[in-house]
Formats: sequence, structure tokens, C-alpha cells
Amino acid sequence: MPAAEGMLFDMGRSTKQCYWMKDMRFPLDIIWLDEDQHVTHIERSLRPDTYPKRYCAEGRYVIELNAGQSDIADFKLDQTLRF
Repeated sequence: MPAAEGMLFDMGRSTKQCYWMKDMRFPLDIIWLDEDQHVTHIERSLRPDTYPKRYCAEGRYVIELNAGQSDIADFKLDQTLRF
């Protein structure tokens, strides 16, 4: 995935969202956001070898970025992201 890009998932409503690293080939940062686009949880540098561990948090939106990009962007809990 290009460094300045990521994937945004809209689950339609806030609920517990779980992700795992099955079939991934590179590490990711995963960011959960609530209905108001506030950051509720961040998992940094999740490696493919962590599968089958699941990473869960409450949120409506989930963003996947290349590992390290959430630090570069200085994402913090309760921060509001606009998209």
C-alpha cells in the first residue's frame, strides 16, 4: 500500500469491530473511530505473524494504514479526523 494511502471501512453503526492479520503480507496500524470520527483506539505495527490474535475495539469507522503511519500523522486518542 502506498505510504500516503490507507483503507477506510464504514461499518454503518458503532459496535465492537474486530480485525486480524490473516493473509496479510505487511504490518499495519489500525485506528478505530466513533460516529463523530473521534479516535477511540489505536493498534500500532500489527505484524502478520500475530494471526490468529484478534484486535477489537468499539467504533463505526476503521482505518488501516501501513505500520508507522499513525505515528507519522501523530494520531492520538479522542482526536477528531475528518473524511
